Amino acid sequence: MIARLVFALSLIATLPAVAQEPCPTRRHVDCAGAARAVDAAIAADPWLSILDRARAMRLEELRTPLGPEAAAELTRQDAAWRRSLSRNLFFHPDGSLDEPDPRAALRGSLEYWLMRLIQIDPLPAPGITGRWMSAKGEVVIRRRDRDHFDVDINAADINDTAWTCEYEGQGRSDRIEWLETDDGAMELRWLGTALQVSMLPVAPVPFCGAAGSPAGTYFRIGDAD
Repeated sequence: MIARLVFALSLIATLPAVAQEPCPTRRHVDCAGAARAVDAAIAADPWLSILDRARAMRLEELRTPLGPEAAAELTRQDAAWRRSLSRNLFFHPDGSLDEPDPRAALRGSLEYWLMRLIQIDPLPAPGITGRWMSAKGEVVIRRRDRDHFDVDINAADINDTAWTCEYEGQGRSDRIEWLETDDGAMELRWLGTALQVSMLPVAPVPFCGAAGSPAGTYFRIGDAD
């Protein structure tokens, strides 16, 4: 994997720039200006530029083995994460930056997301068990015995952490590709190259604040233990 990353970095200069979508609405922040500030900070730093291009290369590398639907979903999550980088910049009410060099905060975020993308296994072993990630968080599913599973979910709003979800539950299933938790709160379904997490209750639940939800598509990044 390290060799592949080194090779990828050697080709970064040949990649076209990736178009960025507008950032989400945030109070006291000019969203277009925030997106431009992120782009400018990355462009001004050689290492940030390398990380940003390596991210794009890893997405392209995953496209074929993930399949069209999962790849499109990962691309959508990546775009949402990329827009959320403006939360690492500190703005005055007039939209100006609070500090002249926001690159340190951006560096940690870019490095973290790139490593998550590198960890994705595009051809996971069959079944729902393992560690799964998305832009909003992580799901860990462990098999206790033949038919019993433990489920841990941690998720958060990626734009401004307006909500968080922390869920722990158990479930029983004789199928490796599907599980409904015993409390009726969550349904987990293996889709071949990804995991689909659904919240079954319609009303807000106690493990998520501010009407948040961990529902969505997750990608396998390793074993549960």
